[in-house]
Amino acid sequence: MGLKIGSSMPDLTANVKWLNQLPPRATHDQPYLVHFWTLSCDSCLTTLPDVSALMKKYESHIHAVSVNLEPEDDAEVTKQAKRAGLDAPLAIDEEALLSDAFGYNFIPAFYLFDASGQMRYFQQGQDHLGTLEQRIKRLLR
Repeated sequence: MGLKIGSSMPDLTANVKWLNQLPPRATHDQPYLVHFWTLSCDSCLTTLPDVSALMKKYESHIHAVSVNLEPEDDAEVTKQAKRAGLDAPLAIDEEALLSDAFGYNFIPAFYLFDASGQMRYFQQGQDHLGTLEQRIKRLLR
């Protein structure tokens, strides 16, 4: 069962392997965007540069993390992330703990939390990144 609007953000650091940097602590000072993807998902790879650009555009206003679900290929995950320009904290969900805590059905999946750590928006699939950006803007007002 997945998170519902108003749910608290799960702990992002429990038994997760961070490839490039640790995520900022949820300090309740900024909203948080959490992005799930895999190498085997064509739409995930297609949208990765756009997701990266969105994260960079709002990096001074939101904390963003990206979570890959394939523990067997750190090097390829890092390569694809670099190719897409993704420099947000990048995790490998080795034991599927984050996957289970968030409970999405399709990827890519996006979760947007307000500064108090409450989920305000959820989106699955490659379409509607514009809608995700509108939700970010609304949250920042």
